[in-house]
Amino acid sequence: MIPKPKQTSSKPSFRWPWPKKRKGHLTVDQHPDLEDEVPTEQTEPEESNAGRIQSTPTEYVQAASQVVVASNSAMASVSEERRATEVSSGGASSSVGGLRIMRTTMSNAEAASSFLPNASGCVFHGLQINAHQHKLASKSNDPSGWERLLHNTAPNALHDSKYRFDPPKCDEDTRVEVTEELMGWIQDRESPQRLLCMTGAAGSGKSALQQTIAELCSGKGILASTFFFSSTDPTRNTVSAVMPTIAYQLGLNNPAVREAISAAVAKDPLIFEKSLKTQMNRLIVDPIEDLSRAIPKSELATLPYAILIDGLDECTDEQRQAELLAIIDDCLLRNEALPFRVFIASRPEWAIRSALEDSGYLHEKAYHIQLSDQDDATGDIRRVLWRRLREIGKKSGDLRARSPSWPSEEDIETLVSNASGQFIYAVTVIRFVSERRSPPVDRLQAVVSWTPEDRAKPFAALDHLYTNIVSAAKEGYYEAAYPERDFLLLLRTYQICTDGRYTAYRSSPVADLDELLDLGDNAHRWLISDLRSLVTVSSPSVKTIDSGAQFLSFYHKSFEDFLDSASRSKSLFVPELRAAEVVTASCILALDRADAGKGSSSINVLICDLLLTPLSPQFGAPLDSLSPILAQSTKRWETVEKCVSWYFELYQSQRKIQSFVRFPGWILDGWIAFLSHALLEHANRDQEIYRRIQISHDKWEQISKSRDEEELDLARRRIS
Repeated sequence: MIPKPKQTSSKPSFRWPWPKKRKGHLTVDQHPDLEDEVPTEQTEPEESNAGRIQSTPTEYVQAASQVVVASNSAMASVSEERRATEVSSGGASSSVGGLRIMRTTMSNAEAASSFLPNASGCVFHGLQINAHQHKLASKSNDPSGWERLLHNTAPNALHDSKYRFDPPKCDEDTRVEVTEELMGWIQDRESPQRLLCMTGAAGSGKSALQQTIAELCSGKGILASTFFFSSTDPTRNTVSAVMPTIAYQLGLNNPAVREAISAAVAKDPLIFEKSLKTQMNRLIVDPIEDLSRAIPKSELATLPYAILIDGLDECTDEQRQAELLAIIDDCLLRNEALPFRVFIASRPEWAIRSALEDSGYLHEKAYHIQLSDQDDATGDIRRVLWRRLREIGKKSGDLRARSPSWPSEEDIETLVSNASGQFIYAVTVIRFVSERRSPPVDRLQAVVSWTPEDRAKPFAALDHLYTNIVSAAKEGYYEAAYPERDFLLLLRTYQICTDGRYTAYRSSPVADLDELLDLGDNAHRWLISDLRSLVTVSSPSVKTIDSGAQFLSFYHKSFEDFLDSASRSKSLFVPELRAAEVVTASCILALDRADAGKGSSSINVLICDLLLTPLSPQFGAPLDSLSPILAQSTKRWETVEKCVSWYFELYQSQRKIQSFVRFPGWILDGWIAFLSHALLEHANRDQEIYRRIQISHDKWEQISKSRDEEELDLARRRIS
């Protein structure tokens, strides 16, 4: 098939990563299931990615011409295309700027009226909405202390959580020496060092070792608690849930401890709004100390005592990482009455590295294992590759893979050499070869042929593997689905909306992103159909209001780092601001749709989350980078206000259930900053519009002051 000629334009303009939808748009049933092959429509791919983004028709400009978070030059080029046509709407479907608008079958009124009918015991924190099953909820509006604790835990962080299905762990005959060293330290109750810190580079197998140790400790009855951080999971990428989750597990181990924790929460329902140190003392230290005074020391020694924390570096705030380490030192290590031994695994980032160095406060207190220096994983990687690839071959219908000579010794040695001691390389290769879209022999041969040019760089082989997988996925996407769309830009856009960098560390459901970007139902499935060795779609945690929601999830942080680094991803790199441009423009298009601002939970929440949150001062986003077109359109800022008002009223209504639920400050701050910007834009223009914006600004500023005063009053009452 002859490739379509590339469209050209006389001026550089903002261009969408997707075109106007074709009449032959694929139906939902045609989208690939995660286990099925994607039906192909053979379309000849274009030679370069640059030609994938088509010039923007003038119809797009009304919605997006100046709403770009990008460089000044980009803003200037966009402003040239401000010529626009008014968009009218009506009926069951409409189009905005050539983009097809899809309506849901349920009306907004129906969606609003059916929102959590007869539910109780719901807690709303920021934009993360927690909904628990009725068996955990109280029948009254005043749940018990234990139930309050459950609302604030992170079930995904447990070592045996169903949301961490098939987590990485060591094979039976691998990492034997390191495992024995770790278990030996944990079981040596007489050792004066009660903190073990294991550091290592990305992909060195830290999480696999933690999982293995957790299962071994659980089998021996000495596992007190676990917490597995994950930068891509909003329920466990901050420290807010660490203390409640650890306390929950301690309470499960001993009824007396559970009663003490429950009483502490019932006595102070706002305990989860207080400092980490206060939570540590009230929920963990005090209950164990009370128990130690009530039972013989010999009986206390029989309690589970191993506390495991994995991926400290994946906590999103380095300062909070340092705070957690300092609290563990102050509250656990310095208290000889407590039985705990703490095992922390992390990349050697600033917080833990500075604490462990010669002048650091943990240098003498911690037993330090550095995987990169003390552990040669080459033999283990070789054994894992042999075993797993042979298992894949036995299950394959390809006679070549079933042959005893596959894989060859030469192939295995090539992979071992490329891995350079990084387990993540071996794991990614195994996932890639096991995909059922083509024979495993062919997939393995492709990997073996991908030889990095510069082996001196620590991530050269891993980056080369990532580069080839993403490149192949891009071509497969163009051939089988949408040759006009920009695959790399869309992948980057989904990434920044998934990892929470613009949404106060919360992830957006993929279905909502499909809708916001106006790509059609299940568009994300096409996007990741050839990336399943790197990316998956995971089920929600119990803290998600929509039990049917799903979220994009990266198997390993090293792939996100690859996408974030221009020096590593090279020709595949897409600047973060370019993806932010698409997100912002999509929010503006959503504002112009007929059904926006009328109680649609998905659109309203996404607009508040993706458009306003980054404007909050705590994010440090320059307000000037937001296009003034938002302020110039009275319809748009009024529509945004409807979204914020709807969301604010939703939060206010929850006060009847939990008195400590408050509207998230970052949304309020972002909205006020937005209005302040609008006032500046209209200072010397239409005075009537300026007056209306001023009234709105003053109203919300007063709400913000009242909220601050309420928090200050609560703080004073806690102190008194």
